Amino acid sequence: MKYTYQILLVLMVFLFTACSSKQIVSINKIESFSLSNHIIIASIPRTVKGPVSFGIGLGGAISRNVGVGVGTSIHPDVSNSEAVQLERSLALNNVSLENIIENEIKTQFKNDEYYKNKFVPFGAAYTMFVYVPKYSLEEKFFSSKAQIQIEINLRIKNNNNQIVYEDSQKNIIYSKDYKYDEKEILTNANILIEVVKTAVQNSVAELISEMKKN
Repeated sequence: MKYTYQILLVLMVFLFTACSSKQIVSINKIESFSLSNHIIIASIPRTVKGPVSFGIGLGGAISRNVGVGVGTSIHPDVSNSEAVQLERSLALNNVSLENIIENEIKTQFKNDEYYKNKFVPFGAAYTMFVYVPKYSLEEKFFSSKAQIQIEINLRIKNNNNQIVYEDSQKNIIYSKDYKYDEKEILTNANILIEVVKTAVQNSVAELISEMKKN
């Protein structure tokens, strides 16, 4: 009985500590926040899981009414060559994805009627951290035209490193956005910068739109 009481006491302390370490804050009640100086861009994987799966099944009957089935689905790895080429093109043309994202975030928040007074360069109680887990070169069906799609993850933390808000958005690509051939994007620095900026601009706009709904 003594040990049971001690275990219950430890569990109560643990639960209280865990709950007190979490802070639930409405993003729109935060008075000010600033952008972290470090924007992290994930490296492009050389292979990805293919969109097509192959099923392998094995079944047998133990008796007239009982059956045993073993099945599995396989997604073979395929080359991620388009995304790898995009990563290489950004490096060869000295296009900084980090700088483009940083500038776009600052521009949109400063020009937004709701957040322009909340977004400050320094001295805020909350900090915005940005991470890009994925970006890719998307081709239009039955066409040589392509566009860049980028996913941006945003986290806002307080001074105790607690996450008070998190969201991830990527730009929606419409038919009108497919303006250039894949080869043009990868070989022409000006076109590359244009399509990257368009993708980042739309992704950041989606993030801000979702923040206002919070």
